[in-house]
Parts: sequence; structure tokens; C-alpha cells
Amino acid sequence: MRTPLLPVLLTAVLLATSACSSSPPPDNRPLGDVTAKPQECGLISRDAIARAIGLDDFLATGSRPGERFDRCIVRKLQSDEIGAELSITFDNPSSLSLDELEGTKQHDRGVDLPADLGPGFTAQFEGKDGLRTYAYAWTPDTRRRLSIWITPGAPGRDHRADAIEFVRQLRPILLAPSTK
Repeated sequence: MRTPLLPVLLTAVLLATSACSSSPPPDNRPLGDVTAKPQECGLISRDAIARAIGLDDFLATGSRPGERFDRCIVRKLQSDEIGAELSITFDNPSSLSLDELEGTKQHDRGVDLPADLGPGFTAQFEGKDGLRTYAYAWTPDTRRRLSIWITPGAPGRDHRADAIEFVRQLRPILLAPSTK
């Protein structure tokens, strides 16, 4: 019995081209101004979100323009998945004490934020849906806390650097000393 040559050749060509084709290179550009317009949730740049999570189409819910910012939760558009791709929350007052924050840092093997950013840390761990990266920053009295979660984030990006950059730019807006 003789095998037809054309189907075998077509299969070989398809396998060779699929093995040689690669996904586009990761977007390693800086996040840019994380509060630039257009914005989601009344504060966070749509472009910075897209770059951090690697998706142009997403659904952001949370604070509304003109309201005091407290959260921005970003999910894949039309997805049945429960988790968020990006979560930025501002807790005022924070529900965590300094001891709880330090315990979380130790448990998750967190690394202090750069000294110029004040108190806080970043951590990464493997979750059921991939790498999870987060940063916590807080006021010296721990009354207010900023949380950034990137799960799993755009392929090939430094998610810890992205979380730190969100903190760097949002801290002066959300964690600035009160002028009472």
C-alpha cells in the first residue's frame, strides 16, 4: 500500500512553519505616566494598564471619574475567569496593622520598596493561574495603604518593576501627608 505524498508533505510544511513562527516580542517599554488620559476608574491610565497586563481589550471597574479613588479592578473582556489581571486598591483606613504587613512580607518573601518610596514591599509567588506579583505601600502610621496586584501580567515584562512604578507614581497622589 502506498501513502499519498501530498498530505504527508503538507503536514510536514505546516509543522515546520508552526515551529518557526514565534509570538511577538514582549513589550518592554516603560509604563509611562500611569495617570495619563484616557483613564480608567477616574485615575489610572488605560495605556499603562494595557502595557502591564498585555491586553488592549479589558474591563475596568471601580471608582468613577470625579469620585475619590479607592479601587480599579481590571479583568479580561468577556471572560468567565473570576480573578483580576490588575487590581489597584487604596484602603483608608487600612485594615492591616504594621505587624500584619511585616508578617505578610516575611511569609511571601517580600523585598522592601526602594528607599525613596517610603514604607512598603513587593512580593511574587506562583499561584494556580501563574505568577502573582504585588506591591504594598503605606503611610508611616499605616493608616492608609496602596495595593497593586498584577496577575499574571504581560508575558516577558518585569512585573515587580511595573508594580513599583505604579507605587512610585500613585504614592504622591494617594499617600501624601494630610494637610489638616
